[in-house]
Amino acid sequence: MATNGASVSTDERLKQAYEVLSKRNHNRALSLKDAGTVIRAAGYSPSNSELKRIIDTTLGATYAHQLFDLKTIEDLCSGLKKRSEKDVHDSLRCFDYERNGFISAQELKYFLSTRGEKLSDEEIDEMLRDLDIDQQGMLSIEQALSLFFVGNYTV
Repeated sequence: MATNGASVSTDERLKQAYEVLSKRNHNRALSLKDAGTVIRAAGYSPSNSELKRIIDTTLGATYAHQLFDLKTIEDLCSGLKKRSEKDVHDSLRCFDYERNGFISAQELKYFLSTRGEKLSDEEIDEMLRDLDIDQQGMLSIEQALSLFFVGNYTV
């Protein structure tokens, strides 16, 4: 893991995210949904349909119903376009009207519901549950970035 603010590599982020979800899954391989979460946490941005197409092409159509180990997930990531942390940060900054590094939880909810793969209100609420949202409903952009990236990040 990086220290002193150093950036974490995509490979390390992939490994960290996999370990977190695998531990939650009693140290077993991951479902397709969790594999997608790991891939996105590492900075890639495939939609669910794109990810399924990559799996079908790379591993075969029946593989989408199997479990994914770290090596298989790493293989799926080869050739995927990595999402830039700066791009996501800049996208979130458009909701920082006071330019103080904070956005409202409602605006983040809007951002999550309108970008990329559509998330349900329940999925978004679950994602926001662990964030430190103040009494005015505000949170730091850095906290919001933690939804998209694992480990330290640079903007």
